[in-house]
Amino acid sequence: MNRRTLLQYAGAAGALALLPRTSGRAAAAASTTPRRLIVVLAQGGWDTTWALDPKVQSATTDVPVGARKLFGNLDVFADASRPNVSSYFTKYAGLSAIVRGISVSSVSHAECVKRMTTGTRNETNPDLAAIVAHDRGNELPLPYLILGDTAFAGPYAVSAGRVGATNQIIALLDPAQAYATNGRPAFATSDAEDALLARYSDASVRRLHATRGATGYNRKRVDDFSDAIGRGKRLQAVRAGFGARGRTLTLDSQIDLALDALEQDISQTVMTSTRLGWDTHTDIGDQGTFHETTFAGLTRLLDGLTTRPGREAGTKMIDDTTVLCLSEFSRTPKLNSTGGKDHWPVTSAMVIGAGIRGGRAYGATSAAMESLTVDFATGKPSASGRVLSSNQFVAGVLTACGVTAVDHLGPTEVFDAFVA
Repeated sequence: MNRRTLLQYAGAAGALALLPRTSGRAAAAASTTPRRLIVVLAQGGWDTTWALDPKVQSATTDVPVGARKLFGNLDVFADASRPNVSSYFTKYAGLSAIVRGISVSSVSHAECVKRMTTGTRNETNPDLAAIVAHDRGNELPLPYLILGDTAFAGPYAVSAGRVGATNQIIALLDPAQAYATNGRPAFATSDAEDALLARYSDASVRRLHATRGATGYNRKRVDDFSDAIGRGKRLQAVRAGFGARGRTLTLDSQIDLALDALEQDISQTVMTSTRLGWDTHTDIGDQGTFHETTFAGLTRLLDGLTTRPGREAGTKMIDDTTVLCLSEFSRTPKLNSTGGKDHWPVTSAMVIGAGIRGGRAYGATSAAMESLTVDFATGKPSASGRVLSSNQFVAGVLTACGVTAVDHLGPTEVFDAFVA
């Protein structure tokens, strides 16, 4: 019995305290480095000039109060009015890579969220957290834990579970916290009844395997049904880790639950959401508040990852966990007539932790916030390089997590300059 299995059963006992290009670096990561993944989605469109992509005030670009500041070799736009931003990079710049100038080629929220999370233009495709969960942790009780509002499970939906904005999932796992029906307590099955239901479902699966579900798509759906029943029972065994129903999942609460789920091997990947109103068309000043909340959350997350034990003896969670913080697009360089900024088809993202060459920025934008061409081997601006697209960036994150990106994205060039 390995450590992962031991923890699962300890929990069950109540003890849950172009052409494809793959460099040598990418090939090594894909073949030998399975990693956990936490995604922090700042949905709505952040203004990258407030932190991740420093600019100066000019005729082409409006910037907030602040200045470019170096944290080691990593340059960030910072100001005393945004202490949480500076505090995060003071502690964790060395673990963090900023990727700039990612082109999403759209200014639609739904379209850009899809492109930045799935690396495709198809909403039926899985996002990168679903892919990592399926490839690297599909034996866990809930491989893909969705705490935020947006996720794309695609064909891996059987491995994904949504907790709900107020932790409603616990109502399905714990009879004591289930919703009453017509004033009556929730019905709970006995062990004998569970065994009877299991025999019935097993017989149903065998019957379908012998008829309509013998091969192909139908057989897979039948197997997914059987698998889902088993996962549900395993989740009930570790329900203590989800806490109480009615728990409002702010970013801090999501982070705490994500850390617990990964540490106890309930899940391989987690999708979280800042749940902030980033779509600042009328008041750009809100970006400062939202950046402060988000970077305070990231500090909380990294504090947990750097102190909690990892899967191997003598390691910490940060040694086997990658964090991705992103937004679907950025804001226009100039303020509009109402003091806000509109949608802009170029963005920046942060990749942090295991498998990442931190402490520096990759990619670049011009003074007017346009994507510059980049040397894909080094991540540095190059006149002979190419514009970095969202699918190439997603392919790089998948590579950092030990997944062969082209298996899921098709013929896609991998931008892996930030991959260790």
